[in-house]
Amino acid sequence: MVECLQEKVRKEKSKAVFSDVQEDFCSVKKILSRFEEWRECYSESYHNAYISLCLPKLLNPIIRHQLLAGDFENLPWFTAVETFCHGHGHEELEHTDRQTLSSVIERTVVPKMTAYVELVWDPMSHQQSVCLTDVCHSLKEDYSVFEGEHSKPVKAFTEALVRRLRSCVDEDVFIPLYPKKFLEEASSPQRHFRDQQFWTAVKLLGNMGKWDLLLPESVLKELMLEKLLNRYLMTTLCSQTLSNNAVYACKKIADGLPPSWFKGESTCLPQLHNFRNHIVQKVHAICKQQPPTDPNTRAAVVDLLKVLSTIRCHDSIMAIAEKYHYEDAIYSHQLLNPETA
Repeated sequence: MVECLQEKVRKEKSKAVFSDVQEDFCSVKKILSRFEEWRECYSESYHNAYISLCLPKLLNPIIRHQLLAGDFENLPWFTAVETFCHGHGHEELEHTDRQTLSSVIERTVVPKMTAYVELVWDPMSHQQSVCLTDVCHSLKEDYSVFEGEHSKPVKAFTEALVRRLRSCVDEDVFIPLYPKKFLEEASSPQRHFRDQQFWTAVKLLGNMGKWDLLLPESVLKELMLEKLLNRYLMTTLCSQTLSNNAVYACKKIADGLPPSWFKGESTCLPQLHNFRNHIVQKVHAICKQQPPTDPNTRAAVVDLLKVLSTIRCHDSIMAIAEKYHYEDAIYSHQLLNPETA
């Protein structure tokens, strides 16, 4: 309730920011109408003045003020700038102002997102991460933000993202190491806490994977594979104390990895060799406990073969299939051609 009242007071105060500004100069639409008239009547003079480079800075105060209200695509300034850049009916016009909308977004919306990342965003939160990555992917696809050489605001945003993710992995992830006697008892508080921390780290891995195609691949592989997977998650997986959740854990880890890393690949990434070896050992352990022909055994092994298929460990799949006679599963589940499955 207090937060709602504070938000209401903040919005009321924000209305007074432009109270002393002439009406023609406190509206993005009215300001752009002056430039549009200039562009239509004196085109050469307009372009010689490099107006497209000046507009983002000129409109910045008004747009940042309107951003207090919420979703930028539903705000008046966005419609005004979009119409100015692309014309009525959104037809593509041959002039330098076509990039102005992207520049305005980079100068106004992206800095606000940077502040959100630095002050609010929790990388552990699935909901926050989904919302933030969805916005970024939309900005990339619809307005070419994050494409090509990055502007200063975009660089500042990506740097803030990497710092926050790195800090989260280095400082917030904690999976305790307990003596095995405490972990063998499924109801022990040590086991419960260890499992809780493990699944939180698995969720973080999936959240980080959503930044694929937005952040440098080398950075994501370092944070997700070299640090989070190999430093933390593999320790718990190899402890053999996840009981019946071990197969499910492998599936969830593989699901969190970006598909683009494996597209067109036929060999396993070096950073995933430990994960691959663990899965292969798990298959052998399952088949040793029960006959490979047992329906429960077969279901578990096929699930693990699918994980190996996801991370492109084709040699391991063939070796397991030959040893335990699962050749039919390879073809029925298209394990060697997962992209067509």
